[in-house]
Amino acid sequence: MVKKPKMLPPTLREKKRYLAFELISDEKLEFGEIVNAFWHSLLNLVGETGASQANIWFVKDTWDEKNQRGLLRCENNYVEYVRAAMALIERIGDNRVIPYTLGVSGTMKAAKRKFFGERTLEDFETEGPDA
Repeated sequence: MVKKPKMLPPTLREKKRYLAFELISDEKLEFGEIVNAFWHSLLNLVGETGASQANIWFVKDTWDEKNQRGLLRCENNYVEYVRAAMALIERIGDNRVIPYTLGVSGTMKAAKRKFFGERTLEDFETEGPDA
């Protein structure tokens, strides 16, 4: 019988934060170009060790190509470095870009609700017919 390794309890796990961002540009940007530009900026700012400790993950499912908005996940100790790296991006490809951080949240669900205006069925249940 093969034993599964035990999971770490939530108190011992690294805390993560979700950073909602928007890119303002003249033309639509591709997701891959954005990721490459961000990694280049982050590596120049904090180096390879800092970038690996930040534990960055772009949430591809949340990328809205129409509004140029998305989410990325990082460790809570590196939120300010990630925001700074995002702010240092000036160009993506041939396009000039203005990165804008919408905000930071502890969960993906709260980030989508607060910064992207996403609603769930629970929101409609609490309103009722008199609202």
